[in-house]
Amino acid sequence: MLALSLILAATVSADDYVGRWNVRITDGDDTFVGGWFKVEKKDAGLAGSVVWRWGSAGPAKTTEVAAGTLRLVREEQPGKPDVFEAQLEGATLKGQVRYPDGKVNHFEGRRAPDLATAAAPKWGAPVTLFDGTLQGWKLRDAKAKMGWAVVNGELAVVEPKGNADLVSDKTFQDLKLHLEFNVEPKSNSGVYLRGRYEIQILDDPTKVTEEHGCGALYSRIAPKLDATKPAGEWQTFDITLVGRRLTVVLNGKTIIDGASVDGITGGAINPFEGEPGPLMLQGDHGKVRFRNIVVTPAD
Repeated sequence: MLALSLILAATVSADDYVGRWNVRITDGDDTFVGGWFKVEKKDAGLAGSVVWRWGSAGPAKTTEVAAGTLRLVREEQPGKPDVFEAQLEGATLKGQVRYPDGKVNHFEGRRAPDLATAAAPKWGAPVTLFDGTLQGWKLRDAKAKMGWAVVNGELAVVEPKGNADLVSDKTFQDLKLHLEFNVEPKSNSGVYLRGRYEIQILDDPTKVTEEHGCGALYSRIAPKLDATKPAGEWQTFDITLVGRRLTVVLNGKTIIDGASVDGITGGAINPFEGEPGPLMLQGDHGKVRFRNIVVTPAD
């Protein structure tokens, strides 16, 4: 078996790892098990990017392939590296990550699909996801406290501490989403398309045109202008996602216009981008209310 592993490793080159990878932790103890790698050629070597569990997409400190093994080192905090090592077994990427405290998780993954679209979609009938009850929704973590409630006909986070994200039973691939939200001062939430791409909800006037601002694709695509309203006012998202093409209209103004989505964002419930996914509302960051949640799927 060892000899076979050495032979397989010897036949794998750095070029075999170049591209985007959707990966999932196989021995996690919670629901935050999604990840994403990107490996690119740069100068005479390689450069990498990582999304892991929650948090932002960010560059790897080092990226290399040696003896057929891909190795990425990420430091979210200086001097505290996460070390990812993986090998290809056929089309499957298998490996492990060692955290600064010595804990190890194992993962498996596969290449991210292109999601190219040949023609404009034909839109189906609109689907109302919130009917004034919690029917059709579930917590992403069944063991978490229920911090959601229907208040005055609105879907509200009433207790964010210990709460879980709320996940629709229905799943979608290409879609148009209409949703209205009302965020409390300095509060924070998000809307996950296909359960893996977070559109940020945030009351922070200092970040409105940054990659973490309201309406951003979290840590990836910044809004091109400020279309936010003050906290406590109802605001409207009209979002279209076709393949990897994303358009976000906030309060009637286009703030992301057909931008290409490079990969998942932190907190994705399912990292595999070729699969349909639910609508997911972030519930553990702050108080927010939602209403008029309507998805129009492509046929």
